[in-house]
This record gives sequence, structure tokens and C-alpha cells, in this order.
Amino acid sequence: FDRHEIQIYEEVAKMPPFQRKTLVLIGAQGVGRRSLKNRFIVLNPTRFGTTVPFTSRKPRDDEKDGQAYRFVSRGEMETDIKAGRYLDHGEYEGNLYGTKIDSILEVVQTGRTCILDVNPQALKILRTSEFMPYVVFIAAPELETLRA
Repeated sequence: FDRHEIQIYEEVAKMPPFQRKTLVLIGAQGVGRRSLKNRFIVLNPTRFGTTVPFTSRKPRDDEKDGQAYRFVSRGEMETDIKAGRYLDHGEYEGNLYGTKIDSILEVVQTGRTCILDVNPQALKILRTSEFMPYVVFIAAPELETLRA
């Protein structure tokens, strides 16, 4: 999180059990967030879903819009980023990639919990009653475990 927005106290209240709208997996790169997300979805596709990321790159010959990516123009994506319609976005090899907030709501509206693998900055947007995230931090294994 940003240094200037550190929250040192957060009020906690006991709540009755309810199905969360979003499950957010955070942790260092390479700890298995994406693998865990995919495993949840494969094992229980009626309960869990995820978003299809948007990109400004051109689709490859074997790609269809809406499967691995949603393809849009760079101009459209830049406009939506400026308007705050993206939860998470970045640039790689001259192309923009990102997760649109509306795509999270699309998953939630199907009655499934949306599993997200995003950077911790995205929690600033998600921590609302609209998304009610359950946040799971995935720690890296001990160095001895990795060496074994």
C-alpha cells in the first residue's frame, strides 16, 4: 500500500456467515496464486468464477474474443482507465492489460464468488460493501522447503 495511506486500526465486527462476493489472493510473484485460483474454479465451477482480462493487443489467429482475453482498442482502454473503470492495469511489450470492475460484477451476478489474483493496491477499490472481499495472503515457502 502507499506509505501515506496506512491504516493502523480497522474496526472489526462479528457478522453472521454469508457468501463472499470476491475472494482476493495476494502474495509475492511465483507463490502459486494463479494455480490456486484455477484449481478452485476447475473443482467447483458453479461456485467460483473469475474475470477475463482486457487487452489492447491484437488477437492471435487461434484466439477468440472473450475466452482468454477481451480485445479492445488502445484508445478505448486508455479512456476507461482514466475514467476509473479498471481495478488493475499495466503495460507489457507496448500493450495494455487490465481487469475491468464491471467484469467482476458480471461474475458476481451469476451467483458465483469471483476469485481475483491482483496486486495489493486493488484492495483500495475492492474494500466496499459492493465487493466484500475475503482476502487471502499466500506466503512463500521457507527457503529450506524450496531447496528440498
